Amino acid sequence: MAEVKAQEHSGSGNLAILTKVDRLRELIGNRIALPQLVVVGDQSSGKSSVLENLTGFAFPRAAELCTRYATQITCRREQIEIITVSIIPNQDASPDEQARIKKFQRTLNELDPAILAQANEAMGIRPGGDDVAPDKTSLPAFSKHILRIEKFGPKEEHFTVIDVPGIFRNETEGLTVESDIALVRDMVKNYMKDPRTIILAIMPSNVDPATQEILKLAKKVDPAMSRTMAVLTKPDLATESTTQQIAIDHVMGKRSDLVLGYYIVKNRGPDHADKTLEEGQADERQFFANAPWSALKYTDRAGIDCLKRRVRELLIDIIKKEFPLVKLEVSKELNSLKSQRDAMGPSRNSPAHPKQKYLNKISETFQSLVRDALGASYARHNMFSDHTLRLMTRIVQQNELYSDTMSRSGHTRRFRIMEEDENSQSETNDDMKALPDLYPNLHEIFDTITPIPESDMEGDILDYISHVYTSSRGQELGTFSGSLLGTIFQEQSKKWEPITIQHLNVIIWHVHHFIHAALRESCSDAKVFEELWNTYLLDELQGSYLAVLDRAKLLLKIERDCCPITYNHYFNDNLQKEQGKRLVNAVEKLSLDLHVSFFPKDKLLHIPESSLQKLAANKSNSEHVCEYMHDVLYSYYKVSRKRFVDVVCQQAVNYYLLAAEDSPLKIFNTQMVLHLNEDQLDTIAGEDLHIRQRREKLARDIANFEAALKVLKGSG
Repeated sequence: MAEVKAQEHSGSGNLAILTKVDRLRELIGNRIALPQLVVVGDQSSGKSSVLENLTGFAFPRAAELCTRYATQITCRREQIEIITVSIIPNQDASPDEQARIKKFQRTLNELDPAILAQANEAMGIRPGGDDVAPDKTSLPAFSKHILRIEKFGPKEEHFTVIDVPGIFRNETEGLTVESDIALVRDMVKNYMKDPRTIILAIMPSNVDPATQEILKLAKKVDPAMSRTMAVLTKPDLATESTTQQIAIDHVMGKRSDLVLGYYIVKNRGPDHADKTLEEGQADERQFFANAPWSALKYTDRAGIDCLKRRVRELLIDIIKKEFPLVKLEVSKELNSLKSQRDAMGPSRNSPAHPKQKYLNKISETFQSLVRDALGASYARHNMFSDHTLRLMTRIVQQNELYSDTMSRSGHTRRFRIMEEDENSQSETNDDMKALPDLYPNLHEIFDTITPIPESDMEGDILDYISHVYTSSRGQELGTFSGSLLGTIFQEQSKKWEPITIQHLNVIIWHVHHFIHAALRESCSDAKVFEELWNTYLLDELQGSYLAVLDRAKLLLKIERDCCPITYNHYFNDNLQKEQGKRLVNAVEKLSLDLHVSFFPKDKLLHIPESSLQKLAANKSNSEHVCEYMHDVLYSYYKVSRKRFVDVVCQQAVNYYLLAAEDSPLKIFNTQMVLHLNEDQLDTIAGEDLHIRQRREKLARDIANFEAALKVLKGSG
C-alpha cells in the first residue's frame, strides 16, 4: 500500500513538472531554451506514425498538411475531452503579423484536415495538391511559425513532443524549390542544437543506420551522442536476414554508439490505415513476438509502449536537471529586460511634460559624465575605459605639447643666445593628422592657418635686426625706438598663430569627441540622440567653438600687435643675464687673443689695463645697438611667450572651452531643456511608432518572464 502511494506521489510530482514546462513554453518558449523532445528524420522515415503512437491520436494523412512547419503536440489529462489548435508566431515576425497569427484559435473534438489547411493559410504558406490558385503559387512552402496542437482527456498521459519537417533532398514540382531544402535542414539543426533537447532520430529498419544522414547531423550538435536516441521503424520492410540482424544488433547495443541507444517500433502501414491505434499496437506486439524479432523480448526496447515510457522518463530527468539553470537564465533575462525598460525611461506620450523630464534626466547623466571627465574621475564609469574619452588627461597632454612646441618652434629665427632646450626646432604640432576623421562638420569651423614657409625662417637674426634697424632708424643716438622693437617682435612671433590655432583645433576635436560619446552614453534612444545632436546641439557647439577660436585670435592680437610691455622682473633679469654673458664672452675672447694664461678651475684672467680699454673699441654704433636690440628682444620674447602660452591654456582652453557657463560642455543642461518649446520637444523626444511598440513588447516580455519566474518558484 505504501509503495502504491509512493508511486502515486511520484507520478503526481512528475505531472507537476511537465505542467510547469508546458506553462513555461507558453510564456518564454521562444526566448529561453527549455527541456524538450524533438522528433527528426527524413521524409517517409515513419516519423508521423511514431508521433501518432506517442501522442495517442492519429494525424490526417492528407498530403503535406503537417510536414511544412514545426508542430508542438501536447497531451494533458483533463476531465473534458477536447483538442485545441493554435499557432505560436515566429519571434522575428512583424508585430502586425504576430497579432494576426495569434488570432488563429480552433477548438474541436477530433483533428480535421480542414483545420490544418486553415492553419496553413493563416501561416501564409502554399496549399498542397495540384489545383493551387494562381495567386497562391508564389507563397512559401514552409513556415517558421509553430503549429500547437493540445489534446485533453481523462485518459491522457501528460506528454509534449515537437515534430519538425522531414529532411528531403529533391525538389517537388509545384511545391518545393531548391532553397526549401536548405531551409528545412537549417530548421532541423536549429531545433537539435540546444543541449536541453532530446533528439529522437527516426529511421527505417531496412537501411543501415550507419549511413543515415540524420545521425550525422545529430553528431555535429551532440558530439558525445549523449542526448540522441534512435528509433528504427518499418521492421516489416526489412525482409533480408542480414538487414534484420543489423537492426537487432543496434537495438541490443552491439553496434550502437548512442548513450541512449536504439529502440524499434512497428507502426500501422498504408494497408492498415483503417485500423485503430489500439489495433495497430496489438499487431506490433504480435510482430515482435515472432522470430527473429523475439530476440528483443528482454531488451525492453521493442514496441511503442517501451519507447513512450522511456522518452517520458528522459524528459522528466532532463527537466529536473536543467530547472536550476533555467531559473538562473530567466532571472538574468528578466533583469536585462527591466534594465532596457528603465533605460528608455517613462513613456513620453503620458501627461505631465514627460518629454521634458526625459530630456532632463539625459542632461543630468550627461553633466555627471562631464564632471567626472573634468575631475579625471575615470573609475566612476565604464565609458572611460576608452582612453580617448579621458578628456582632462588628453587636454593636459596637448597643453604640454603646445608649450613645448612654442618653446622649440615658436620663433621665426633662432636667437644667438638661446638656452639649450630652445636651441632646436621641430615641426609645428600636426596632431590633427593623427585624429580620426569622424566629424566632417568640424572642418567647417577649423581654421587652416598656413604654416610659415621654411624659407622665411632662414638667415641670421642679427642680420635681420640690422636690416630692420638700418632701414627704419631715425636720429636716435645709441638707442632705438620702441616701435622698432614691436615690429621685430611681430616678425619673430608670427608662427604663434598657426601653432596656437592648430593646438585649439586639436583640443576642440577632443572636446567634441567626448561630447558626442557622452551624449550617446546618456541617451539610449538612437532617434532621440540623432535629433538632439543634429537638430539642436551641433549648431550650438559649432558656434561655441568659433567663439573660442575668435577669443584666441584676440589674445594673439593683444600679445603680438600691441606695444611690447611687461612688469615682470624676469625681463630685466634675463636682459642683465644676457648682457653679462656677452661681456664674459668678449673678455674670454680678448684673453685668448692675447695668449694670457689663466687658472683652469676658476677662469681667473690676467689681462693688462690697456687691453681692457680696447674691449669694445672695434664695434660701431649700429653693431652695438643691434646687439642690444637682440638681447632686449630675446628677454622680452621669453617673458611674452611664457605669458601667452599660459593665457591660451588658462583662458581659451580651461575657461572658454571647459569651465565657462557658455562653454561647449555646458550647452546641454537643464536650462537648455527648460527653454525648449513644445515643437522642439516633440521633434527631439517624441516617441516614434517603433519605440512605442518596443516599449509595449518589453512590457509583455517582462510580464511573461515574471510569470515564468513564479512558475519556477512554484508560486505561479
